[in-house]
This record gives sequence, C-alpha cells and structure tokens, in this order.
Amino acid sequence: MVKKSRRRIVAILASTALVSAGMTGAAAANERDQLAPPNSAAGPYVDPEAQLAEVRAAQLHADGRWAGSADPGKKALHPESREDLYPKFTDVQLAARVAEDQKRRAKAPAPDPDAGEVVATELVAEGLRVDIYTPPPGMSPEYLADILRKQGKKGIEVVKYGKATAMAPGDCAYGSARSFTCPVAFWTNNGFEDPLVRFNDHTPAQWPVTNAVYKWNQTPNIDSAYRFNSCPFQAGARCVDVVNANYGAVWTGRWSGFFPTATQSGPYRENGQVIQLNDYYTPAGWTRNNTITHEMGHALGLGHNVYSNDVMYYQANMREDIGGENPVLLASIYSIYR
Repeated sequence: MVKKSRRRIVAILASTALVSAGMTGAAAANERDQLAPPNSAAGPYVDPEAQLAEVRAAQLHADGRWAGSADPGKKALHPESREDLYPKFTDVQLAARVAEDQKRRAKAPAPDPDAGEVVATELVAEGLRVDIYTPPPGMSPEYLADILRKQGKKGIEVVKYGKATAMAPGDCAYGSARSFTCPVAFWTNNGFEDPLVRFNDHTPAQWPVTNAVYKWNQTPNIDSAYRFNSCPFQAGARCVDVVNANYGAVWTGRWSGFFPTATQSGPYRENGQVIQLNDYYTPAGWTRNNTITHEMGHALGLGHNVYSNDVMYYQANMREDIGGENPVLLASIYSIYR
C-alpha cells in the first residue's frame, strides 16, 4: 500500500531543478600530519570490536541497558521527542531547504573525483554485517582503508560516488544526497504508520545525541526517538545503540549494522545496529555534533553526500544541520508502506 500523502512531498520536490554537487579538494600528500591532535583526556584505548560485541549482547536484554553506559546527568531528563521545538518539515519548508542546498553547492568548488566512502562487508552468522567509517578532515578514504586492512578488518572497500538519478519513491539519490545502498536499505513499518527507530544513548554530555535525534525526527515518513540507557521492548520499534570510547587514531565515527541475508539492500535486520563515536580526537575542523548527526543518517538509510559542506559528506566537518536534500531522500525512501 502506498501512502498517497507522502508521495505528494516527493512529487512537489521532484520538480525542483538540481545543480551539480561541489566538493573541496581531497587530502594533501602527508595525510598523517593533517589528523586532528589526540585528545589527552580520551581515556584508555578500547577495542571497538570487543565493545561492539558487548553492546550487541546487551541489546538482547529486555530493558536495553548496558553496564558500560556513562553517567546520564541531564541527558536522562530529555524526552523521546521535541516536536514542539523540532516539528516535522512541511512540503514548503523542505522545498526552501533544498533551494538553500543548491545555492551553497553552486558556490562550491568542482566535485572531487577521488571522494568516496569506506565500507566493510562480511557475511557472518547473523547475516551480512556492514560498517561505514567516517574519517577526520585530511584523511582520504584510501588512507583509512589501508589502516583498517592493516588492523585485520575484513571486506574493506572504497566506494566512489555515483551520479544523481531522477527522483521517485525508492530512488537512490536526490541532488547531492545518496541512499546507503541501491536498491535502498530501509526499516520496515512493523505496524506503525511511520517506522520507529529509537536511539539508545550511552554517551556522556560532550556527545550531543539528543540534538541529533531531534533534528532527524523532523524528516517526514520516519520517526526517530531518544532514549538514555533504556530501550525496553516495544512491539514494532527498534533500538540503535550509541556508544563512545577512545578507539585510537583512525575514524571519528562508525555505523555498524546487519542485513538478514547476504544482500546489501532491502530491510535491515531488526537488531544489531550500533553507532560508535571516537573520543581519541579533539575536534579540529569538525564537531562532535556533526559526527553523531552523520552516523545517525547512516542508521536511517543514508549514504555519504557528494557535497563537501554537507553533514553527510564522507569526512567529518563543521556542518551540523541535516540540510534539505538528505531529509527529502529519506522521505522518499519511506514514502512507501513496507
């Protein structure tokens, strides 16, 4: 069954003229020297794979709690949604945001032909595991891929950006925005009018997870909710855990998830998604708000945006709002009741 009211959003914005995406230059010759300085207060090194296994085991608990969660502080007081401050975008608002994206890109340098994303795929017992990595400014995807291979990570690939396609429900691109896979990956409705994805936050105050959740919840056709170290069972809803630690001088953030079969598209596996945020770096040329907003975009179904000043660009940067083309593409992906 197709949601006709949703398709109206897509149809209105499909007529908007698009301009070519722009990008800044890629990494300079000595990439290692361009990495942000290490955070002296990052704490002891944590093996990201060991932590990932621990968090995924905790996802099987009825209440969604994880023993390694940070002191909640004021985060525990945040509600699941703040639609009073961050209401769902209307058609008119989305069209205006798309127009603003186009203006920004028109002033940007030519696209970088070497830009791309680092993805790891591995067939495991739970299904197809997929990881997307976000490097700090100044690190090319090839350089990051080389680091990960040396660390023993399997299935590493650098995927170059493709060209935009026409807009219609289920399409993989809109302007400079890209879906994670093509055909698209998505959450099923599971009985809800809109799929419900709850982000289960285990991080301290310096990671503004609440703000990022509220921003993405403005997207029509899919609902994002905030929880702190508590994601009790709710029929049809999912939990995506968000954790942090010092993972060393490599990526700033990583999204990790599963597909139920060997196919890297279609519906996500009902559990197993985790976002990991790296405390190693002191933000320089990027923000923690940017990183967590970026990783949540992946968890909802977006790939890397081809515009260098977008929150979903392959490198961490200073952009913190979700733009216009990213939510329009997500609204298209979820315009169909699945």
